[in-house]
Amino acid sequence: MSKILNKIKKNRLTLDSYINLCLYKYNESFYEKKHIFGPRGNFITSPYISSIFGEIVAIYIINHFLKKKIFNFSILEIGAGEGIMAQDIIKTIKKFKEINFSYTIIEKSKNLIEKQKVNTKNFKVNWVKSLKDVKEKNLFIISNELIDAYPVKHLKKIKNIWHEKYVFYDKKLNKIKTKYLKLKNKKLKIFNFLNNNAKFIEYSPQVLKFVEKVSKLIKKNENNCFLTFDYGYLRDEFKNTLQGLKKHKKVSVFEDPGNVDITYLVNFNLIQKFFNKKNKFKNIIMSQSRFLIDNGILTRLAQAKKVLKSEKEKIKLDLAVKRLIDPNKMGGLFQSFIITNAN
Repeated sequence: MSKILNKIKKNRLTLDSYINLCLYKYNESFYEKKHIFGPRGNFITSPYISSIFGEIVAIYIINHFLKKKIFNFSILEIGAGEGIMAQDIIKTIKKFKEINFSYTIIEKSKNLIEKQKVNTKNFKVNWVKSLKDVKEKNLFIISNELIDAYPVKHLKKIKNIWHEKYVFYDKKLNKIKTKYLKLKNKKLKIFNFLNNNAKFIEYSPQVLKFVEKVSKLIKKNENNCFLTFDYGYLRDEFKNTLQGLKKHKKVSVFEDPGNVDITYLVNFNLIQKFFNKKNKFKNIIMSQSRFLIDNGILTRLAQAKKVLKSEKEKIKLDLAVKRLIDPNKMGGLFQSFIITNAN
């Protein structure tokens, strides 16, 4: 019996505790597996579609600092997957000889750290364990599909009383099931960000802590910035968006624990509220499509196609960029979220 299933059979768990077991806790958890990204894996992210994605992110970072006449800065990537985007960003910035920069990664998965080291072996990259170990001046923090990877809770108001979803193993039916039980802690921080009409909440306590730490880093220096990409929505009310992905297909989050990616749609209105609760930040939310187009992806596409020799390669690149910017595909499903100091 797997450690994950054994733990579920012994204890009734909150939904976020269950997700943490499935994704991170053990060697058999999802993010310690091989081949979880890309065509051979369970899902594909923007950096795998085309290196142009990382190039455009790099150009945005460069422009952020050059507008301030800063030629020496630090980049921190949180949750860097297999290091594909890191590789593309570093390669692009290194073409600008007048710029000096450092690249640091925070990654909790030992398996992914090893893959990151392989994919960035030609560059100088540092790994640190937490945000406390990061330089604070002229810092650009970047992430892609990070927030949706944090375990979430489900809270539901039943007969005007808040309940929390728990996961347990039904021995009679020999399957994992869920049920809502009365909420033990009625003073959760999330209640400070809601209107009184809320009847359902999907949120991650870890994301709230993450935002608090990132906010402190941004405030440390007026030039610091945070940019993240994730798929999500913009509305005050919550919806149940929890889903499992296996081999690029949607499956139950309670199917085959440890072999399924568990994710959800990020409520960017809530993330914005988290950042702005005690801070005076300038924040921008726009579709991935608009971000990439505004920062020159179509110009870069035209340049890249001039170098390609075969029509087949040009068509392949066209299709890749279209997938990244198409409003009906990743361009519309994904949002970019930028936080800077207000001044």
